[in-house]
Amino acid sequence: MGLTRNYELDGLGDSDTIAKFFWDTVIEHHTFATGSNSDKEHFFKPDELSKHLTGYTGETCNVYNMLKLTKHLFTHTREMKYIEYYEKALFNHILGQQDPATGMVSYFLPMLAGAHKVYSTPENSFWCCVGSGFENHAKYGESIYYHDDNGVFINLFIASQLNWKEKGLTLQQETSFPASGQTRFIITTAPTQPLALHFRFPSWAKSMSVLLNGKPQKIKTSAGSYSTLSRIWKPNDIVEISFPMELQLKATNDNSSKVSITYGPIVLAGKQGSVQMESPAPYSDPNKYNDYYTYQYNVPANIVTKLDINNQNIAESIEAMADQPLTFKAKKEGIILQPLYNIHHERYVVYWDLK
Repeated sequence: MGLTRNYELDGLGDSDTIAKFFWDTVIEHHTFATGSNSDKEHFFKPDELSKHLTGYTGETCNVYNMLKLTKHLFTHTREMKYIEYYEKALFNHILGQQDPATGMVSYFLPMLAGAHKVYSTPENSFWCCVGSGFENHAKYGESIYYHDDNGVFINLFIASQLNWKEKGLTLQQETSFPASGQTRFIITTAPTQPLALHFRFPSWAKSMSVLLNGKPQKIKTSAGSYSTLSRIWKPNDIVEISFPMELQLKATNDNSSKVSITYGPIVLAGKQGSVQMESPAPYSDPNKYNDYYTYQYNVPANIVTKLDINNQNIAESIEAMADQPLTFKAKKEGIILQPLYNIHHERYVVYWDLK
C-alpha cells in the first residue's frame, strides 16, 4: 500500500511495479477460491494450496488489505483482473464473514473440510479482524463504478444508484445478482453530450447480451473485457444485460483432484450440519480471549469430503434445486450446496476430493 501510494504521489521509480508484482504473486500462487489467502496469517510456499486447507486460512485483515491494494492498482491500469478478484473476494469472503444473528465477525475463513466459521464476541474477542471486519461491510458501495473523462466503467453487479454530478448523469442499477445473471440500468437524468457506458463482461460468463430499450445491440463482447455503448442518452433509457452463469470446478494449483465448485463467481460449499458443535460454538470461547489460533473444530469422522463429479458435464452430477435460488444438490451423495456466504452456524466443505 505504501509503495503504490508513493507511485501515485510521485510517479517515479519502480514502486508500482513492485506493488503489481506482489499482487500477482499473491493472487496467482497463494489465493484460495474465495479470494482469501494465508495459513495462520503466513504465506506458505507458492502454489501449495492443497497442503494448507486448515481451520486457520483466510485471515479477514489480509483480504481487507488486498481489496484496498486492488482498488489502487485498477485505477492505474484499468485491467479487468483487478475487478475480477475484487468481486470474488467481496462476495465469497467479505459477505460471508459476518454472523447475521449477532453481527459478530470471523477472524479466519476456514478451508478445513467440516470446519465452521468462528465469530467474535462483543466484549472478549475484539480482534484486529473485528475492526477491519466491521469496516469491510461498507465496501458494498465501493468499486461498482469508475470513470474517465468520457464515460463510466460498470464493474460490479450490485443494486445501486450513480450520481455523476459533473456530467449530469444519474442511473439506477437494478439486479438480484448473484441469484440472477441479469441486471438493468435506468437512465434517470442524462447529459446533452455523448457519454460511454462500459459494461464489464465477466470472464466467468461464456456469453453476454445487451438490450437498449428492448432492442438487441450489436456491440463487441469478449469475456474479460468491457462492452461499450456510447450515445447521447435520454431520461428513461434502459439497458438490460444478461450473462448466464454456470457451474465450474476450480482445482488447487498443486492438486487437480482437489476442487472447489463455483457458480459464476460464487463459491458453493457443502452443508454438513452442526453435529458436535457444542456451546460456545460457533463463537469464540470468551474465557480464552484469542483462541482463533488454537480453536478445536472437533470435525466428525463421517463428514463427506468426496464427490463423484463428471468434470466434462458437471450438470450430470450436480442439479439445481427448483424454486431455491443458488441451491444445488450433488445427486449421488445428496449433499446440498449453497453459497459459502450464506452458510452460518454449521459445518461446511469448500474443497472436495474427486472420486
